[in-house]
Amino acid sequence: MSKSEFKEVINASKEKIWEVLFNQYGDIHIHNPGMSASKYIGNAIKGELNVSRHVMFNDKLFLEETIVEVNQNNSFKVEAYNHNLPLLKEMSAVYELTSIGEEKSEIKMTSFATTSPGFMIYLMKGQLGKGLKQHLFGLKYHIETGKTVDKNNYLDVYKNHK
Repeated sequence: MSKSEFKEVINASKEKIWEVLFNQYGDIHIHNPGMSASKYIGNAIKGELNVSRHVMFNDKLFLEETIVEVNQNNSFKVEAYNHNLPLLKEMSAVYELTSIGEEKSEIKMTSFATTSPGFMIYLMKGQLGKGLKQHLFGLKYHIETGKTVDKNNYLDVYKNHK
């Protein structure tokens, strides 16, 4: 599996970030500009171990993933189990939160992916990384401002909220 790691410093407590990132797991589209919609699968109403979500990237491309490990307020791992993303095979991610001040925390996202054929990961790694960086920045913006970020406002938000 190919491994990528990204970090973002957010002006908020770990608990506030956890609330949005984990407890509102099914609503990732409000802070990830690469996703047009998201929802819980089944009867879930908040993030917890074994909860799944369905994510739409556009009208056709989707991903379904489940929370498979949780270390309360510190980290959690998700694994994709169903998707139609071209060339991607297996995918998972670990989110880790670290307090670096009273109202300042670092989020680290470690992403793992395989492709078919295998060599495509080298061609796709840059594009995948770009999407993950946008996701973490969108999370930062949403937590710090309370506003939604999407593909339509992302460039303006990024330019004005660094």
